[in-house]
Amino acid sequence: MQERLTCAQRYKPLADAVIAAGMPFSKAPEGTFDLVMVIPDRQRQRLYSDLARAYDLLTPGGTMVAVVPNDWGAKRAEEALGKAVGGVKSLSKKHCRAFWAHKTPSSPKNPAMLEEWRDYGVLRREMDGRFWTLPGLFSWDHVDVGSQVLVEHLPKTLSGHGADLGAGWGFLSDHILRTCHDVRALDCFEADFDALEVARRNLGSAMSPARVRLHWQDVTVGLNNDVRYDFIVMNPPFHDGRDADPMLGLRFITSAVQALRTGGQLWLVANKHLPYENLMSECFETATTVHESAGFKVMHGQNPTKGQWHRPRKRR
Repeated sequence: MQERLTCAQRYKPLADAVIAAGMPFSKAPEGTFDLVMVIPDRQRQRLYSDLARAYDLLTPGGTMVAVVPNDWGAKRAEEALGKAVGGVKSLSKKHCRAFWAHKTPSSPKNPAMLEEWRDYGVLRREMDGRFWTLPGLFSWDHVDVGSQVLVEHLPKTLSGHGADLGAGWGFLSDHILRTCHDVRALDCFEADFDALEVARRNLGSAMSPARVRLHWQDVTVGLNNDVRYDFIVMNPPFHDGRDADPMLGLRFITSAVQALRTGGQLWLVANKHLPYENLMSECFETATTVHESAGFKVMHGQNPTKGQWHRPRKRR
């Protein structure tokens, strides 16, 4: 059965789980399939882009099955798919709705609607044309307030080899490449492969002599390299799906501390209510909150403490 199955996943923690289970894995499946099962993204435009992509992967006569939680707008998605391709059936159970449709040899019921959904999955320029972006990414059509607050307080004297953890579509990295002229290299870590591909395009236009490397990586399990960074910046997530999870940010901080060299520094922005102060004080000889505004705080840690936070370097 496994040799007849392709599992597609572009979010690194879930991709790692698929690979660990020994399942055939692909970032982007090629060809067509008799059966396509999809759990689409929650964001509206990305959800419909996922449905269109699943339908396009079907052979004529093939079946696509989608599963959407009820509180993500499952009924609305089912009705929209019915308008687009026709003949949709469904069942509802466990607070989710499964609905399915067949790909008929003739044209879909509403090809224009499917084409609109496909366009949701195409890169476009936003923010007065300055940045490439993609619907469904975090803060995809505007600079989020937290990141804007952070760049207003990052020193232009950042230098050496740095990293951006949870780089998204590249706003923080773009700022560093354009304003911190003593940075010689910058590593961008991001779990969403689509965001990383958008960042690749945005950072390519920064026209900086610094060497930029992009890593498809789940930061919460560590950076998995031997680099010791001079500085790290981040706007860490604090939601897992719809649920707030402050542990995400704490894991980001821990991974950052493990990757910083002696004397290195961490700059981060977070919502004011998130409890990062104790960990920052434990991890750094100097930890301060340098600014608070608009519901956010900018935190700075200098010189990581020795001991449990540092991984031993591999011998070469």
